[in-house]
Amino acid sequence: MGDINEQILEEIGEQLRIQREKIYYTLKDVANMTGLTTNTIAAVERGKGASLNNFILICRALKIQPHTIFKKQIDLTPLYNIPPESKRRIEMTKELDDLVYNSNFFEIPRRVSDIIRQLNANKEQSNKFSVYLSSYCEEGTLEYEKHGNYKEYRKKHSPKPVKKYSK
Repeated sequence: MGDINEQILEEIGEQLRIQREKIYYTLKDVANMTGLTTNTIAAVERGKGASLNNFILICRALKIQPHTIFKKQIDLTPLYNIPPESKRRIEMTKELDDLVYNSNFFEIPRRVSDIIRQLNANKEQSNKFSVYLSSYCEEGTLEYEKHGNYKEYRKKHSPKPVKKYSK
C-alpha cells in the first residue's frame, strides 16, 4: 500500500511541475514565492518529501487550486485495520448517542450504572461514561442532578412558555 502512496505523490508532483512549466516559472521563481528551497520544490515534484504545508505553498505560488491536482480518484483503503478496542469504543459511542438522541431512555433520571447495564458495558468504563455524559450536558441535551457522590442524568427539556395575560 505504501507503493500506492508513492505513486500518488509522484503524480501530484508531476502535475505541479507541469503547471510550473506551463506558466514559465523556474524552481527558483517558486522558491522565491514560497520560502522553500529549490531542492525542496524539486523533491515535491518528484513525489518525495512532500508535506501538506509545502503542497499548499506551491499551489499558492502556481495559482492553482489544490483540488484540481487530484484528477483521479484515490483508493482510500487504510493501510491497517482499526484496533478492536477502538471499534468497541466507536460502537459504544454510537449506542450512547442513540440512547440520548433517539430514545426515551433519559426521560427518567438515570445513573451511570443504569447506562452501563443498558449498553451491556464493562463497569470499569464508568469514568468514560461520566465524561461522555458530561459532554451531553455541556451541549444542552442532558442535565444532571447530584445526589451525594453520584449524578442522575435526564433529558433537558426547555421550559414551557409562560402565557402572558394582558389586563
